[in-house]
Amino acid sequence: MHSTIRIIPLKLIPHSDRTAILAAYSRELGRVSFAVNSGAGAAAARRRALLMPLNPLEVVSSARPGRDLLTMREPRALMPLHQIISSPERSAVALFIAEVLERVLRQSEPEPLLFDFIIDAISRLNSPLTPPANFHLCFMIRLAEMLGIAPDPFDFRPGMVFDMADGIFRLSAPLHGRNLSAADSAIAASILRMTWQNQAAFRLDRNARNQILEKILDYYSLHLTDLSTLRSPSILHSIFI
Repeated sequence: MHSTIRIIPLKLIPHSDRTAILAAYSRELGRVSFAVNSGAGAAAARRRALLMPLNPLEVVSSARPGRDLLTMREPRALMPLHQIISSPERSAVALFIAEVLERVLRQSEPEPLLFDFIIDAISRLNSPLTPPANFHLCFMIRLAEMLGIAPDPFDFRPGMVFDMADGIFRLSAPLHGRNLSAADSAIAASILRMTWQNQAAFRLDRNARNQILEKILDYYSLHLTDLSTLRSPSILHSIFI
């Protein structure tokens, strides 16, 4: 049975000389995997370009009984990503987002609101009006809200510490020791207020941005899945001043 679905490519994994596996997130089916033709030639190059991470597509898919892999045909791009493709900074952010989503979105259940959130984020990243330097931080903060693990920054009072394990601000350090210092907790409470609209107002240098991202990844690793082995953060560390 064939159906038209919307997908966000996350990772293309070589499988054999002739096939590759595309991990993707769809609005209709949740996490999905496709068997796609690989190889050489102009047609293969066009296909790889179309299946680049975070390039939203509409595809005709067919599920085969007894097989986890879907097939696809007639892939069509839903939006041109000219700004992302032409900007090394935006491309690096896109690769980071795709790598995070590939790790985090392991469940197969569809969540249309989450899909729409990701599409909106891609559209914002692709806009020349959106500054890219803090985008990955803002995305991770807003994604935590969508996934139900976001702390409430409005609970913070000066002198409190942030409990990384319980995801709350406390008057004193917890016994388990997984907390930020009072100074870092104040920074966390401020950063957690970052939105798409005010992200440019956060003036962060490279060291501050890198340290904040490291803490965010630690938090995700505690509450969802291990993100300590991601490759893309090192690219972000080097590309933004």
